[in-house]
Amino acid sequence: MNIGIVGAGGIARTHVEALKAIPKARIVAVVDVVEERAQAMAASCGAIACPRLQDCLDKVDMVHVLTPPSTHRDIAVEAMAAGKHVVCEKPIAASIADGRAMVDAAHTYGVKLMVAFNMRFRKGFAMLREVVRDGSLGEVVSFWSQRLGAGVGQGYNWRTDPELLCGMSVESLSHDIDLLRWIVGEVVDVRASVLESRPDLPGFDDNASVALTLANGGIALIHASWSSRLARNSRGVVGTKGTALVEGGGLWELREFCIKTDNMPYETSTIINDAFDVKSYVAENEHFVKCVEQGREPSVSGEDGLRALRISHAILASSRRDCAVTV
Repeated sequence: MNIGIVGAGGIARTHVEALKAIPKARIVAVVDVVEERAQAMAASCGAIACPRLQDCLDKVDMVHVLTPPSTHRDIAVEAMAAGKHVVCEKPIAASIADGRAMVDAAHTYGVKLMVAFNMRFRKGFAMLREVVRDGSLGEVVSFWSQRLGAGVGQGYNWRTDPELLCGMSVESLSHDIDLLRWIVGEVVDVRASVLESRPDLPGFDDNASVALTLANGGIALIHASWSSRLARNSRGVVGTKGTALVEGGGLWELREFCIKTDNMPYETSTIINDAFDVKSYVAENEHFVKCVEQGREPSVSGEDGLRALRISHAILASSRRDCAVTV
């Protein structure tokens, strides 16, 4: 499977490392607006460097769109119009209109589109989903996701570039929203408070507290901060028959899985040491390569990306209007 990488930034390095571990995947081209960056990444994986996507479309079977969200639509639609399958980093786009156009293009051109919600390929989150789906916890009463840390470090970062930023609620909460949907189901409405803690970055929301109503009548909470000096994360589910959680240090490291149900005399705690490393990226890319090979739809679809984006925009709208917003 010949692959073209568009965008040679930090997340691209992780995808390149993952793709190198997949025997049926071969990176043949790297595209970036910065020539030196494209050349350096291309050299690391035996590919060619190209200034434009159109220069390599005849050489690839699929395209990885690994650029800032506001640029996704044009790149992805160009690739899909040429009959190429697309892996797009989350969020699917910055605007709902762009996300909708990408989903429509996949249908129009008969190609596969996967949004790279790689948290679905993490051991800890899969364990949490399994005990929900197999009925161990009973009916879902509530779900929570708490994630605290310094989301943006020092130096240049596209996330804080006024020309490219889309804020934490769109860019990063897409992970929490997708996990919520994947583990406990669809969202009906949201009530949110979103804050910008950096006066030097107007429009860059970096703190959010969100209450969501689930389709089954349960509730969910997302509490996230990119300005916390302490770094912790926890996700869990309270059910009518039990409770389970997965938690760890940092924004994404998962150390421990805990569960207590009505038929268990004591809670059990399992050390899982699920580090946020390249393993989940290998798993998601292997999955997509197999889907293309076998003609199957990916488990994380363009529609999943669009649903998450709609919820992100509902969070922002709720905070602006100070009211609940239906999704």
